[in-house]
Amino acid sequence: MKPAAARRRIPAAGRPSSNAAGAATEARRRAEAQGAALMILASLVIGASFVASSLLTHFPVWGGQAIRFTAAALVLSALCGRRWRLVQTWSAGVWLRVAGLAVTGMLGYNAAIITAERTAEPAVPGAIVGCAPLAVALLLPLMQARSPAARGLVAAGLVVLGTYVVQGFGRTDGSGLGWSAVALACEVAFTLLAASTLTLTGPLLASACASGMAGLMAGATAFAVEGTSWLRIPHTSEAAALAWQAVAATAIGFLCWCRGIDQLGTERSALFLGLIPLSAAATAPLVGTGQLSVAQLIGCLLVAGGVALGMSRTAGSRDAASHEGPG
Repeated sequence: MKPAAARRRIPAAGRPSSNAAGAATEARRRAEAQGAALMILASLVIGASFVASSLLTHFPVWGGQAIRFTAAALVLSALCGRRWRLVQTWSAGVWLRVAGLAVTGMLGYNAAIITAERTAEPAVPGAIVGCAPLAVALLLPLMQARSPAARGLVAAGLVVLGTYVVQGFGRTDGSGLGWSAVALACEVAFTLLAASTLTLTGPLLASACASGMAGLMAGATAFAVEGTSWLRIPHTSEAAALAWQAVAATAIGFLCWCRGIDQLGTERSALFLGLIPLSAAATAPLVGTGQLSVAQLIGCLLVAGGVALGMSRTAGSRDAASHEGPG
């Protein structure tokens, strides 16, 4: 007969040892904590980019987007290193998915927001896009032929409610509402597409290639719509705003967002969309374009509660998420 210590090292057939299960649980918790931290960082820098946009009111819109995405692509490309060899193995379907990320999450979203704000107050597209967590919580289960989880719906509902409290709802017309809805559709499409794409490409390569594609598309649009007027040298404040949007909001923010989706999955990562308007509201007073109110603080608490509820899952929901994969 083997000693007791030796026998304890042999797990029962088909059952993992307690040490292995504990290590797996701890690794999952670390990955989830890292993913949440990445999503929070991305939300902060992306939200602050709305303040940076207020400094670009006199700079050509599409030209600014071309500069922003091209500069971000150069920064991300420098980080890819030898990973660039992997793109040679990508199929046409993978390239189409990456192009979809560029069209929905970069060009389409920004173009819709810019167009909506021509006839709507900024709070209108912000509030409508704030519905993205609830839309994802409803659509993703339907796409996977399963029922939406009550916990996920409640969490997404709290995030949406908090976003509305923070943003409010301003004046608009039919055009403003329509383009705001387009921006919402782009955000939801990007979130649903990102997870399945990242499993094939990895977050860094996907971010670099999507930024490069968005830069080329925005540049072509700039020449067609704005001619050569956007080729002028930006003023000091404009240059600072473009640098923030390129490096912080796009290179760092987009990469962190993709990594967060890769680690948390689609439904839970969508909850962090509610932090973006919070970041915008919090940073606006820094440049004198807004001030925090009691209502906004209450909205922040609602969003935080929704994110916390969505991140706290039972063992059963973890098992269901494992079938979902990374997205």
